[in-house]
Amino acid sequence: MTARLGLDIGARELKLLEADGRRLTGHAEVLLPDGALVEGMPSPLLTTAVRSALEAGGVRATRARLAIAETGTAFRDFRLPALRQSELSRAVAFEGRRQVPMAAADVYFAWHAVRDANGYAVYLVAARREMIDALVSAVSAAGLQVEHMDLKPLALARGMAVSDGLLLEWGAAEATLVLMAQGRPRFFRTFLLDAPADDIDAQLDELALSLNALVKFMRGTASDVPITPATPLFLGGRFSFLPDGPQRAEERFEFRVVLPAPRFSVSPGFPWQAHLAGIGLIRQNQWENRLSPSQGGDIRVAA
Repeated sequence: MTARLGLDIGARELKLLEADGRRLTGHAEVLLPDGALVEGMPSPLLTTAVRSALEAGGVRATRARLAIAETGTAFRDFRLPALRQSELSRAVAFEGRRQVPMAAADVYFAWHAVRDANGYAVYLVAARREMIDALVSAVSAAGLQVEHMDLKPLALARGMAVSDGLLLEWGAAEATLVLMAQGRPRFFRTFLLDAPADDIDAQLDELALSLNALVKFMRGTASDVPITPATPLFLGGRFSFLPDGPQRAEERFEFRVVLPAPRFSVSPGFPWQAHLAGIGLIRQNQWENRLSPSQGGDIRVAA
């Protein structure tokens, strides 16, 4: 079976995960040097970081699936009335261009529509074309062939197998928060951590402050999604590597703390909890409907 590679490109971190069948076989995590990404645009430093991660992970896969942060992207969740299937693509494109504050010629559009009794629920993502093409070029220069791309919040939710609730992934230099409702990301944000990675308490305090502020914001912008102390908060990343990680999270977060379950076979000590977005990339099968710039132009995705 062909080995698969998931590459999670964050704001300050790069994570690499390799799988062969149902077994995770390689991994690496590196901090990105200053200037590797500038407002989402890569420099040659990103290529160097990818090469370093490939060497550190000892992987053999050459075909990569990429998860990217929200920088340089916009998303919209809207409804359309019942239409003939032949009219849906044109209607989504028209509404997307109306709602997304980017010139249509400058972006890749990707969308997914679910039919219900009242019409269609549409989830649409727009990503800067220049940024996406540059990321593909930077990763390709490291010796990888980019198969597909996806937004990190979507890959993270699949890796955690979460359709409803809050997701919080804690990394060495950044964290990502996602609000999922009925399988759709209603809000997501990646934020940098000021405290050094070895100051666990300071980073936990930062996470608590940021989580509280973002939840307060979400309650105003996504008021139709109740966020209460009973809302599950799924934790990934560094929480799993602290002996009392869940307990320390419960002390700081006013939500029902949950740790995700493993979804692949792993050897003892394999840090799969640090690679949940990579797991989500590897688990995705219907890639003909994902954000893949090699297809060109506006494409339909299962967002």
